[in-house]
Amino acid sequence: MTSLDLFRNTINTVSCPAGELIFQTGDEGDVMYLVNEGDIEIRRGETILSVLSAGDIFGEMALISNEPRSADAVAKTDCVLLPVDEARFLYLVQHTPYFSLRVMGTLAERLRKKS
Repeated sequence: MTSLDLFRNTINTVSCPAGELIFQTGDEGDVMYLVNEGDIEIRRGETILSVLSAGDIFGEMALISNEPRSADAVAKTDCVLLPVDEARFLYLVQHTPYFSLRVMGTLAERLRKKS
């Protein structure tokens, strides 16, 4: 099972043209995203921290910590995103062990890259 499998019946999508700012550092974070199509750059200033593609998640840190966004997210290509609000996030964490492990794995990977 992949992250995309959990959302295969989702009709609520967000389309972003290449170059669109999805969120920026300091924004309130009330939603995370799963990349359905396209590529997303996560940036801090002019530094590209990572490039995410289909199946990757981003924006989860703001939901977990209730802190403002810590980086900018920009559509590198035309993208289709699946938004996950806090209520859905909490439901998935409680009822879908795979999803919880995926989020923890993503956080661990990002922490390793920082050190």
